[in-house]
Amino acid sequence: MNTITMLGWPHTLLICLLALCSTALADGQRISDAGRRAVSPEIAVGVDGAINVIWLDKGMTADRPPPKPHKHGEHSHRSWTDLYFTRSEDGGKTWRTPVMINEQPGEIWGFSVSKPRIEVGPGGTLHVFYPANDRSAAIGMDIVSARYRRSTDQGKSFSAPITINSPSGKDRSDVLGEGLAMANSFGTMGVAPDGTIITAWQNVLDMQNSGDGADGIVAVSTDDGVSFSAERIVLPGNDVCPCCQLTLAFNDDTIYMGFRKIFDKWRDSVIARSTDGGNSFSVGGRLDLAPWELQGCPLKPTELGSDGERLYASTYTGGEDPAGLYFTVSGDGGKTFAGKQQVHPAAAYADAPALTVDPQGIVRLVWHAKLGGPHRLFTALSVDQGASLSTPVEIATPEGKSTYPATAVATDGTVYVAWQQANEEVFITTLLPPASMADQ
Repeated sequence: MNTITMLGWPHTLLICLLALCSTALADGQRISDAGRRAVSPEIAVGVDGAINVIWLDKGMTADRPPPKPHKHGEHSHRSWTDLYFTRSEDGGKTWRTPVMINEQPGEIWGFSVSKPRIEVGPGGTLHVFYPANDRSAAIGMDIVSARYRRSTDQGKSFSAPITINSPSGKDRSDVLGEGLAMANSFGTMGVAPDGTIITAWQNVLDMQNSGDGADGIVAVSTDDGVSFSAERIVLPGNDVCPCCQLTLAFNDDTIYMGFRKIFDKWRDSVIARSTDGGNSFSVGGRLDLAPWELQGCPLKPTELGSDGERLYASTYTGGEDPAGLYFTVSGDGGKTFAGKQQVHPAAAYADAPALTVDPQGIVRLVWHAKLGGPHRLFTALSVDQGASLSTPVEIATPEGKSTYPATAVATDGTVYVAWQQANEEVFITTLLPPASMADQ
């Protein structure tokens, strides 16, 4: 049994000290190239322990354009970025020189709220899924396609891209604006324990207007990414909030999908479940959070982590009083949720959760928050199956704004955290497993 678990609860002070020790090792290490605008990282760790990180690259820092004026809550539907990759095979001590995955410059349509995903299959294959700038042959207009690449040589090279969504000849620029006719975006990817690859994204084809919802689409690969099934609508009815990125989690026989569903005038986090390998999904539990009345996109995903039938979820909501980042638990595979907790009550603002569950069942949350200064990164643990969270502890990062953490957990319980640092640089740090700290 894990050392911390044996201590029992409440031993909050000890657990908080362990969390502090595990995050105070260093300020982190920059892994993106100096002088380049690196944002929105994602991270994956394979069974071999190698750390794989991707991020969006927006060009040279010296060429950064002046900020565009925009109204509060307004966002663009256009993006032209590149996707960079690096890897460490010695626990983060050294890193490969970052390389660009896409051959066509500006191919990647990406934002901090619609990020490319990277996963590692059981055999070590690297899987990368991303929204891509494309052109419709049928109508000659710009579109966003759902694309996939893989690497079977530890990231030394990547395959030619596969466009997974079916072609569309319908112009939906009336909904998207900016000359964009179609979007297959705000998607995600996950690899099941048996190696099945699930890709999921949102399709705006049948949206009635900008206040309507999208459909949830899935395509599946059972041959390690060589090919994918035809796309299928698994969340029909145009009630998927179209700008909240989908998320996935797995146990041995169930796939969980997190999304924000439109309920009349509310937009709330919901879980869909598949027990047939992703061929179909049934909408299950609504998180036990107060309804969030909102006529528009909050741009807030529903972060998930699983431990058998126990499913953990964390998201930002404006429906609760106070608004903020919340954490909750399902003990029945996502059918119902209970025990909601505000993650960071002392923070003026907390958001962007990343959630891992290690092989010992320890849950770790990492997020960014404001405490009277710039955004900083914080972490908390649960060692009692989500019944309680330790007091938030700040992660040691360089001075300035630290945002949009992404996490992955190794088989020994070590959690790696990548994030976007103030001047658009990607950093990474290591959070040691609490058990190893207690044993020292």
